[in-house]
Amino acid sequence: MSPAPLTHHEILGLVEPFTRSGRHVDLAASDRLSRRLRFRPVDHADLHETLQLEIPKPGDFRLTRTLRHVAGLEASLQARGPDAGALLQRVESVPPQAQFRSGPGYVIALSHRIEAASAASSDGAAPTRTLMTQGEAQVHGLQLLIKVPAARGLTCDITLTPAPGQAFELPQDLLAVLGWDWSRLDRKKAGWSALLRLRGREPDRSRLAETRIEAAAAHLACTLAEPPARFHQRWLRARWVMVFRRSIPLLVVFGLFAGALCLPYLNLAEDSVVRMMVFNVPPLLLVWGFCLQEMPRFEFPPLPRPSAAPDWRPKE
Repeated sequence: MSPAPLTHHEILGLVEPFTRSGRHVDLAASDRLSRRLRFRPVDHADLHETLQLEIPKPGDFRLTRTLRHVAGLEASLQARGPDAGALLQRVESVPPQAQFRSGPGYVIALSHRIEAASAASSDGAAPTRTLMTQGEAQVHGLQLLIKVPAARGLTCDITLTPAPGQAFELPQDLLAVLGWDWSRLDRKKAGWSALLRLRGREPDRSRLAETRIEAAAAHLACTLAEPPARFHQRWLRARWVMVFRRSIPLLVVFGLFAGALCLPYLNLAEDSVVRMMVFNVPPLLLVWGFCLQEMPRFEFPPLPRPSAAPDWRPKE
């Protein structure tokens, strides 16, 4: 049975802490049947803020602040708990400007959720932590989106999407040159996809995610502002490292074949520990393959070469 629609009396009680902080409910934009309240927008310099309070059931509140940048990017901040007034305090403790980063050629919007921390605070207040859920950047006609899963150990999904009317020719190692935690770009119908591995526990994992997306945005802004040949010159060593990374699965297979051919010449005893280890290498390698951030691909990777194109955008 679904909860009853919000009554006028309930709304007056729910919005009381919001009214004290200078926020007023927008009844026309609210939905009593869906138990959702919207508040009148607030402007912060180049940010437009909307606030929404959802009550899925009595005593369960979900407060979402959405900030829209003049560049078109949106950043959200969500908190959930049994006290609407406490949720408002948690959301207001995060300055709106803290959810945006900018630099030469890029703007970043960072979305977060506020959740209870495991450790108790010294002053008796309920401890919380702010965790990143996704980051979005606009860079020279490209949209970079990184989604951070809540579960530890899962990789982040990355998408690169050209703006409407834009087209790009991008190398597969465009982001992979940033380090071993970045995967190659895979061409999709609407753009490209990749993976990013984040190490550590929260909240350090979220801080690392913010650093990674800012580094990626700055890298893309610098790279796309220069001719493609400059990317090859600047990242030549990292591109060859990527060739080695992509060759690892095939090199392992060749190593296994070579080891199998050499095994009869080793004269190992039947109860030898070395012999046992050699015979257990294949299943161990299989387990290792499933632990990687992406499934191994057996391929001969293309060698890095400078592009002769004058621009990253293909000519018609």
